[in-house]
Amino acid sequence: MDNRELQEQIDQLNKAALQFANRYGKFFFYTDSSIYDLEQILQGYHENLRIEKPTENQLWSMASIWGAYLGETMLRNGLRDKGYAWDIVDGSSIPVLRNGTAVITPIDKVYKRFVNGREDSVLSFYTYMLKL
Repeated sequence: MDNRELQEQIDQLNKAALQFANRYGKFFFYTDSSIYDLEQILQGYHENLRIEKPTENQLWSMASIWGAYLGETMLRNGLRDKGYAWDIVDGSSIPVLRNGTAVITPIDKVYKRFVNGREDSVLSFYTYMLKL
């Protein structure tokens, strides 16, 4: 996948995230404060896992949507200035943020948030990663 195709994929995932957020009554503008709202939305997913029992593919699809939003917000609020950009690491199909050899995995983080709950807070992840 070339950079243009990757960016198109990220753009589509972000468009879906914005639409889903609107359904929850949230309006995301790639701001720090939207990460608080994202954390609340992800908690709802976590609480519903036992009831709805989504497949692994469904979990990864939703993690890709919300993780793309998390990653794009991180880029827009400081990581792009530090040289990070969306990329695909060899052997994987999951987009990551990369700066040389440094890799940040917002989609994986959202997946872990779904499964593990608050102990894998995206808010603390976001705050920590922006301090790099």
